[in-house]
Amino acid sequence: MNRIITMAGIATALTLAPAALASTETVVGHVEGAENAVETGATPVQLVSWDGDFEFLKTSRRLRIWRAHIDYRMTVDADGNATACELTEAFRRSYVNKTLCEVLMENHVFAPATDETGTAVEGSYSSRLSYVEIRERLD
Repeated sequence: MNRIITMAGIATALTLAPAALASTETVVGHVEGAENAVETGATPVQLVSWDGDFEFLKTSRRLRIWRAHIDYRMTVDADGNATACELTEAFRRSYVNKTLCEVLMENHVFAPATDETGTAVEGSYSSRLSYVEIRERLD
């Protein structure tokens, strides 16, 4: 009897797993508010450069990070400087979150968002860093 219940559970899990995986969305370099910016003539925060692959990987190794990727959101001021950082899936230890955000903020260069009149304004930028992709770029 237990085998039948176990087999039924396994069959259900295998049947539902592809549907659950298909509904997950991978966002890479998504800029919040970009959809509305096109309609109004405003421009969202744009990434100019990221040069922190080595530093981010080194820091992650030192902190013993065992994740496949890191999702983050940064606030960018009117001068294009990152002023705040938040890991979307934060770690339990705030020291880890703070240290990774420091590396992210130091190694991003942004063009600030603009409003309808072309004036630079504060905006936000969201993205994901994949450790596999970082390692491939460094090899």
